[in-house]
Amino acid sequence: MRVAVVHYHLKPGGVTRIVESAAAALAPHGVELCAISGEPYTGDTDLKAGVVSGLQYTTAESEYVDPKYLLHEIKAEAKRLLGGEPDLWHIHNHSLGKNAVMADVVALLVKSQTPVLLQIHDFAEDGRPANYELIGEGIADWKNLYPYGPRVHTTVLNRRDESFLRGAGMPAEFLHLLPNPVSVPATPEGEAPKIDGMERLFLYPTRAIRRKNMGEFLFWAALARDGETFATTLAPANPTARPVYERWMAFAAEQQLPAKFELAQAVDLSFPEVMAAAETIITTSVGEGFGMAFLEPFLFGKTLCGRDLPDITGDFSEHGVKLSGLYDRLDVPLAWIGGAGELRTKVAPTLEKSFSAYGRSCGEVEIDAALTAAIKGDRVEFGRLDEALQERAIAHLRSLTNPADDVRPPTLERQDATTAVANREAIAAHFNLEQYGQRLLGIYRQLIDAEPAATDSLDPARVLDAFLDPARFCLLRT
Repeated sequence: MRVAVVHYHLKPGGVTRIVESAAAALAPHGVELCAISGEPYTGDTDLKAGVVSGLQYTTAESEYVDPKYLLHEIKAEAKRLLGGEPDLWHIHNHSLGKNAVMADVVALLVKSQTPVLLQIHDFAEDGRPANYELIGEGIADWKNLYPYGPRVHTTVLNRRDESFLRGAGMPAEFLHLLPNPVSVPATPEGEAPKIDGMERLFLYPTRAIRRKNMGEFLFWAALARDGETFATTLAPANPTARPVYERWMAFAAEQQLPAKFELAQAVDLSFPEVMAAAETIITTSVGEGFGMAFLEPFLFGKTLCGRDLPDITGDFSEHGVKLSGLYDRLDVPLAWIGGAGELRTKVAPTLEKSFSAYGRSCGEVEIDAALTAAIKGDRVEFGRLDEALQERAIAHLRSLTNPADDVRPPTLERQDATTAVANREAIAAHFNLEQYGQRLLGIYRQLIDAEPAATDSLDPARVLDAFLDPARFCLLRT
C-alpha cells in the first residue's frame, strides 16, 4: 500500500509528530508512506518527505495557487517519492483555512474517486474567524469543505468534533474517532525530587495561555490548605498573550496567593523531575483538542484533579481511564460578581462580536441561551467568566471566613495512588502506537476496498452552527 500524506508544513511538534507516528506505526504492516508539505522536513526520523511550495500558508489572494496546478505538483512529488501513484491520499487539516485552496484540491481528488482520508485536528469554526473568511475568499464552492462517501472518510480527535459532524449529517460509516497515539515513558525509579518550600505541590504543566483558565487555577490557590503550593510550568510563547498572563501574576502577588509561575524555568530540574516533585497534577482548561493533559499525569505516575471536559475525555473514560478527581462545573454565588446583570454586560457584546466575525447575527435569544447555560439559580459557572469577573470573585472569596461553604465543589478531590497505576495501564493498553497503527490501517483498507460511488457533502453552515451554539459560549475562548 502506497500512501501520500499532505500537510502545510512539517515543523516540529503538533501534526508533524502525528505524521511521524503514523509512518512508524504503519511501516510493520507494509505501508509505504511519504509526506508532502510546503516546507522541507527537518525532523530526526527517516520519514520520506517532499516539498511543494504551493502548500504553504496563504494570507492574501495574491498568494493563491490554482488548485488544478497545485494538485498536479503534489501528484508529481508523490509519484517521485513512492515510485508510483499513491493508493490513498491522507490529508491533514484541509478545512482549517491555512491555505484557502486546499479544500478545492481535496474536491478534485474526491471527484477522481481516488481514496482520500481527511484527518481534522482543528476547525476554522472554532474561534478562528479570519481562517474561515480566507476559506470563503478562496474556495470555489462551500460544498467542497466537508465531503464524504465510500472513498472519502474523515477522522477527528474527540467526541465533541465527532458529534458536531454527525449532527451536521455525516454518516457514521464515513466518520472515525481517531485519538492520537500516546508514548508511555518508563516507570519513574528512585525517590522523587523535592523542591524547597513546595513539599505539597499542585502542578499545572502548561503554558499559561487564556483558554487554560488561569483564574480558576488561582481560585483553587486561594483555597489552598497549609503547606500547599500551586504552580504552573511555562509562560505563554506568544507575546500577545503576555498582558493577560502578567495581570494574573500581579493579581496573585496582590492577593498573597501560594502560587508560583514558570516553575520549569525556575528550578534546575528536567520536566519529568518537576512532574515527579508534584503531589498531584491540576488542570482548569476550558478548551482542549485531543486532551493529552488528561492522560499525561498518569504516565508520570501522578493523580489528576480539576476541571473535566466530557466532550474531550469521554473516549478516555470508556477505555478505563478513571477521572474521578474532575468536576464538570465550578459554581460560585452570582453575588460575588455583582449579579446576573453584570455578567450580561460582558456576555452580550462579546457574543455579538463572535457571531459577527462569522457573518452571523446575534440577538436576545442567543444571549439568553448563553446566560442560561452559565447560571444555575443564584450561582454562576466560574469557567464562563472573563478575567475581570474572576478576579472579583476571588477577591470576595479571600474576604470570607469559610469560603468553601459557598463553592460547588467545595474542594479539589484527590485521587489515590492505585488509580494512577490503573490509569497508566489503561492508557498503555488502548492509546499506544501499535493500536493507532491498526486503527489507521483499518480505515485505509475500508477506503481502498470501497467501490467507486457518488459522494455527498455537509452543509458547512450546520457545522458552524454547532461551534457557535451560545449554550457553549465561554468568554475565555474569545
